[in-house]
Amino acid sequence: MFHKPVYVLLLLSVFQIHAQDSAMDFYIGIHSCEYPLIIDTRTYKEFRQERIPGAILAENRSVLESISDSLDLDQHIFVYCDDGDRSLVACRILSRKGFRNVYNLSGGLIEWKLSSYDIDLKKIRRRRKRG
Repeated sequence: MFHKPVYVLLLLSVFQIHAQDSAMDFYIGIHSCEYPLIIDTRTYKEFRQERIPGAILAENRSVLESISDSLDLDQHIFVYCDDGDRSLVACRILSRKGFRNVYNLSGGLIEWKLSSYDIDLKKIRRRRKRG
């Protein structure tokens, strides 16, 4: 059985959540990975107006769970929202599920835009359900 300090140290080395990634670190991380997954945790209305290029929307926990269920635990996942708060919650959820490479954009999309990184402004239309 592990002693408490050793156990905590092991947990810290297994789960890599970078809660304070700057826009530059986030950008470099995305472009350093072969297959980064970028998750936007804002609302659909926010997402359809503007987003980081290549991002997918996970506007609530059930969507996030659904997306993450099919992923490898070593997948590099980059998560953001407007200011970094909602995405931090999503990062914690992913970490609890066992993901080891989860990155949160500190300052969110606001910081990303202030740093002059690319934004996808193409309008998205919600798919209509076929009946």
